[in-house]
Amino acid sequence: MRWLDLDVWRFALVAAAAFGFMEPTPAAAQQPPQRAHCSAVEYRQFDFKLGSFDVTTGDGKPAGKAMVESILSGCLLVEHWHGASGRRGRIHYYLEHPEKLWHMVIVLDDGETMNLTGTLTGDAMVFTGVGRFEKFQGFHRMTWSPLPNGGVRQFWELSSDNGATWKTDFVGLYHRRP
Repeated sequence: MRWLDLDVWRFALVAAAAFGFMEPTPAAAQQPPQRAHCSAVEYRQFDFKLGSFDVTTGDGKPAGKAMVESILSGCLLVEHWHGASGRRGRIHYYLEHPEKLWHMVIVLDDGETMNLTGTLTGDAMVFTGVGRFEKFQGFHRMTWSPLPNGGVRQFWELSSDNGATWKTDFVGLYHRRP
């Protein structure tokens, strides 16, 4: 009788495990599916903006300081902005996948915000959008270009006629700190 009882118990244990009635052992536990990290080449398109910078206007006047870091496994770039006027802000840059469309979300310390979308055009990242920002309502186009010395050029344009004509609003030169 004993052997029969053992065989019944063995059968019951094997059946319970096979049909999922028992907790699997750690060795047999399934690993969660791997998430895609933001390491694909398109996520690196804006990496030229990473670093710490002193920012001047196009004519050399101090405009502020910026520190841009990559977080969340490279899925988000965050810019910490400290303007020469005392204004502070955070700018988030991220690539929406699978559309491969970049987003730029600006939030300043006075509550002002702006959202632009962009793409890599040549070696420059070009963001565009419609909205109100700093008392201007209309089209915004912001182009970020890497400079040969490791710096970055920001060229911000505005259009009040649906993009027929553009006016330069700001030229910023990001000088990389050592």
